[in-house]
Amino acid sequence: MKITKILVLVSILLLGCSDDKKKESDIDNLNETPEVLNDTKSEVSFSRSKRYNQNIIEELYEEALTKKEKLETLNNLIEEITSDSLSDKTSNYLNYININNRYWNTAKSYANKLNDSIKKIEILAVIDKLEKSYHERIANHEIKMDSIADLKTNLSDQLILMKLFVTEPMIYNYQSNELPDIDELKSIIKDYQKAIENSKEYSKIRK
Repeated sequence: MKITKILVLVSILLLGCSDDKKKESDIDNLNETPEVLNDTKSEVSFSRSKRYNQNIIEELYEEALTKKEKLETLNNLIEEITSDSLSDKTSNYLNYININNRYWNTAKSYANKLNDSIKKIEILAVIDKLEKSYHERIANHEIKMDSIADLKTNLSDQLILMKLFVTEPMIYNYQSNELPDIDELKSIIKDYQKAIENSKEYSKIRK
């Protein structure tokens, strides 16, 4: 199944990220501040990230996609799957289920209208038997539908993990490169202290 292959690829990527801090990303210029967080490169834009200008994780992830070909290929495959409408792919089966459910419900409704209680019981028993046989025929289909639902949830979780693993070293670079000089804060403290000290001359209570 295609979605299973994607999950395997995502898992491999995540394992590679956790093995070695220095090998967790193949983005060019690994030690540089991400462009989306660099004020000097504020004019740089990424077509994808415009959708997520309020989400820093998405902004960083979209920048990574522009610099990491393997990641972009994987992400495109994931998008191809998740963008496809699940209801479209399963519409034939869902329509089949809907028609059958309508039939069984209507058949039971008709049977319950019988005035002869003995015939009513007999017919309802026949309908139940036929419906049970029908459910046995679609059992494998239902298992596949459950599997699809589980895989969809799994892939969603994997994508979240992938974005966190990919963006963590990027924010680490920002934290390392852009930490403001502490002397600026020290200077502010000195200014406050000097102003307070000088103000004491004019704030003494006269006796």
